[in-house]
Amino acid sequence: MIKKYLLIVGIIAVSIARLYSQTSINSPYSRFGIGEISRYGFNHSKAMGGLATGLRTKNQINYINPAAMSGQDTMSFIFDLGINGTFKDLESNTTTAKSKDFTFDHMAFSFPIKRWWYGGFGITPYSKIGYNIQQTEVFSGNDTVNMHYDYLGDGGINQLYISNSFKILNSLSIGFNFNYLFGSLERYNQTYLDIINSYETVVIDKISVKKVAFDFGLQYYDTFKEKYFYVVGLTYSNKIDFNSTKETAVLMTENYSNNYRINVVDYLAYYGSRFDTITSSVDNNFKIEVPSRYSIGFTAGIKNKLVVGFDYSSQDWSNIESLNINDNFGKDISYNFGIEYIPDFYTLRNYFKKINYRAGFYYNNSYIKFDNDQIKNYGITFGLGLPVHNYKTSLNISCTFGKRGTTNSGLVEENYTQVGINLTLYDFWFIKRKFQ
Repeated sequence: MIKKYLLIVGIIAVSIARLYSQTSINSPYSRFGIGEISRYGFNHSKAMGGLATGLRTKNQINYINPAAMSGQDTMSFIFDLGINGTFKDLESNTTTAKSKDFTFDHMAFSFPIKRWWYGGFGITPYSKIGYNIQQTEVFSGNDTVNMHYDYLGDGGINQLYISNSFKILNSLSIGFNFNYLFGSLERYNQTYLDIINSYETVVIDKISVKKVAFDFGLQYYDTFKEKYFYVVGLTYSNKIDFNSTKETAVLMTENYSNNYRINVVDYLAYYGSRFDTITSSVDNNFKIEVPSRYSIGFTAGIKNKLVVGFDYSSQDWSNIESLNINDNFGKDISYNFGIEYIPDFYTLRNYFKKINYRAGFYYNNSYIKFDNDQIKNYGITFGLGLPVHNYKTSLNISCTFGKRGTTNSGLVEENYTQVGINLTLYDFWFIKRKFQ
């Protein structure tokens, strides 16, 4: 009982921390659309190349396909808490940069309601924005003075989801996620000369978004020759037309970039009263859309021994208007491959044989395009599922080595490493005790 109370306290504390913490990334490509979209699930899925649509397990939460939750044991309760770290090397034709960040990634839990009905909910990032782009050119009429253009972005969209999963037949499950998406996207454009005591112009766009959306999932699963199994999965996410408000302000400030060597976000935080507002406006009908998305997936293997699988997903952004533009969007297509191997699930003495060893590969032709060439994002993944306590509770670790973009055409190449850690607490909470 004490363990359960401590778990509940932990859920509340982490929920508050998650709601009020800022997620951060550093990617120039997050400047476009709604930013970098999170779509690879928790670390069990991430370690297998983002495999999710056909993935079905008893002791892990797979909210990407809500139909998978009905694979959970009928008397069990699962709580999952994770953090994520990203390390990046960014390179263009003229410069290089490094970045790193650690953030809370998700909090989720799931449980049975009836023998045929399972539920759960959680909070996780939906998209993230974070960039700092700087351009410099010689000021017209004075070749000893430079004009600087800085573009900064921050914020993102959070996803609070409620899942329901239903066993329709012995080999068929369906499910849906009720998603509440909310957050803010902040963009700062600043212009200044490298002259002391000059002035600086700042344009600030703050976009608040919210919307209810749905994910639908299906899984068909069966076994043959007792120990072999296969799962076929489908998911569909509806088109989202956000309720969004854009507040724009044009400010005239002292030249803090040249005088203090700080960016606009830090300046407004510490010296916010030292500016003049030139203009301000509010647009309550600002256009932000996300297209519908579907995926199909397949896994097969040996029970408690081996899982191999493949996912394909598609999302057509070509006719979508987001942030009032649609010039740089194309069709987003992803391929995900994954494998999981357990040397000996039933061993009682050799701990290393009970570890879940995971690996995968992913390739994404993203929706962002320049000169008709779409930005590619691909990488390899590895991970471990380390059993603890009753061997169903586990510590899941994932590691991703990926590459996005290119240095061609003046663009930026990102080489990144992502490390994720999540604790999946598994317990039986719904057993009726009998005493004699």
